[in-house]
Amino acid sequence: MGRKIHMLVTGDHAGPAASGYPLLGADLLVDEDKRPFGWVDDMQFERGVRGPGQRSPITMWYIEGDGQKIVVDTGYDPSETGSNSARTVLAKHGFALWTEHRPEWTVENQLAKVGVTPAEIDLVILTHCHFDHIGNNLKFPNARFLVQRDELPWALHPPGYVQFYYGEYGYNLLELGNRLEPIEGDYRVSDGISLKKLGGHTPGSQAVLVDTDAGRVCLSGDLYFFYRNLELNWPVGSFFDLRELMRGYAWMTSNADIVVPQHDWKYFEIYPDGIVG
Repeated sequence: MGRKIHMLVTGDHAGPAASGYPLLGADLLVDEDKRPFGWVDDMQFERGVRGPGQRSPITMWYIEGDGQKIVVDTGYDPSETGSNSARTVLAKHGFALWTEHRPEWTVENQLAKVGVTPAEIDLVILTHCHFDHIGNNLKFPNARFLVQRDELPWALHPPGYVQFYYGEYGYNLLELGNRLEPIEGDYRVSDGISLKKLGGHTPGSQAVLVDTDAGRVCLSGDLYFFYRNLELNWPVGSFFDLRELMRGYAWMTSNADIVVPQHDWKYFEIYPDGIVG
């Protein structure tokens, strides 16, 4: 079979951990046993906010060994400045953010680790369209992009009350032109790779299932932020439909041998070389 999945990092970011986004309704200031890996007691955020924070990697994934070169999600570049940078956009919308950028965390350098360039990528799968999953889309000039159709209205014209969709980031989708292929429902990419529409976190959240020599691996997108959500069966604090989210948890744990959260530095403790499969 030979498929392997590589976790590639495009940055590190954190939000104030007291905000409740890591685990719904949990008071992580008090409940130390529920704190995900990456908890930091004292951080200085933008907009003058200081306090505990929850560090998490900004991720993209590379699927090796399928006969085509596949990336799942594209992260964003926290080093960028200007009116459309994530830091500027989030500050405009009132979100206090901490970010770290390192030279090795560029899309180009991360893909070089697996021996490919952005121009060689054939397919990009977007698990959903929050800002931290689509921010490097335009660095893949020759790829086709798959996204659930239900994501697009929210990403392009988000109402002010939804989390982590920002209209300022819509160019990352619009400028793809006809390379962006909306799909509806479950989708077979190839023998051994399929997409499962689960919703829950967002209207069109989809998981990516990959058959590997280690078993069936499920890239959960943001249905699971952290291993702690998986271990405790505890929902993330950012969701569109809580019942769908919990049904998605049950589906993933019943239909995959390995479930991988999207934003947890603990991954590298479990897979030190960054590879699952």
